[in-house]
Amino acid sequence: MKYFLSLFVILLITASGFNAWSNSTQKLNFEYKAYWGGLVIAEINSETILNSSNYEIRASYHSRGLAKIIGKMENYTMSRGVSYKNGVYQPEYYESSGNFGKFNYKNQVTFDPKTLEVINLVQNFELRSGTEYIPIEDNEKYGVDPMTTFLNRVMNSNFADNYSKEVKSRQFGGMFVSEQSFLCDEQKVFNYNKRSAFQGMAYGCIIDGKNISGDIKNIDPEKKIRKGRERDDQNNRIFFGKMTGFEGTIPVYTEFPLGWGMVRIYLSDFKHTTVNE
Repeated sequence: MKYFLSLFVILLITASGFNAWSNSTQKLNFEYKAYWGGLVIAEINSETILNSSNYEIRASYHSRGLAKIIGKMENYTMSRGVSYKNGVYQPEYYESSGNFGKFNYKNQVTFDPKTLEVINLVQNFELRSGTEYIPIEDNEKYGVDPMTTFLNRVMNSNFADNYSKEVKSRQFGGMFVSEQSFLCDEQKVFNYNKRSAFQGMAYGCIIDGKNISGDIKNIDPEKKIRKGRERDDQNNRIFFGKMTGFEGTIPVYTEFPLGWGMVRIYLSDFKHTTVNE
């Protein structure tokens, strides 16, 4: 469940899609709420600013109510970089900080936007007891941060066609380097729901991947990972749809099992403003 929440946070905070080559600066605000039964257990808020040469995305996630008792989770993430004329976004700086229970972390990464090599990496973290961090190998320190990866995806004007087949990409996330796969193999129509700002047809997408470098290893011989617990939600789909007057294809809904019920996450609010240059 924690894997899926962290992945969904990355997706939601990159839910930004603008016409990058208009003569304007555009600002987009999203809000998502996660429900377990009738209770709101988490909120995600994001803001993206984009113009013809640069982009910046900021987002925060925090658990609420009963979820804070079960396991407090918070995250702040920021990414900024360059918007190129060919429609590709490449990072200059990425930052992620927060905690998942007793695991606390802060990563700051500076990239060369042309080569995608990591120029500087600052890490501060406090691991859970019985675990050890295996650092990223020096020759593996390159790639695109997770937020910029999904910015490029949601801005793809041929989203439905291009992702009907599995697409893989390399991500540098501060503590880990991974190869992520992205496949949209389902369509679904969403009707009116008072919890959601979205109605209409959406694409269901599976996100998965494999680790390349960097890892957190269990070093406690008495602690065993219960089979099927760590990645039991990896095949859940995140649905992407379009909002009126908006160019991108953005995350609008997902659900996954938690204990005795389902967690359902909705796009609950959406604001889009434009400032002429």
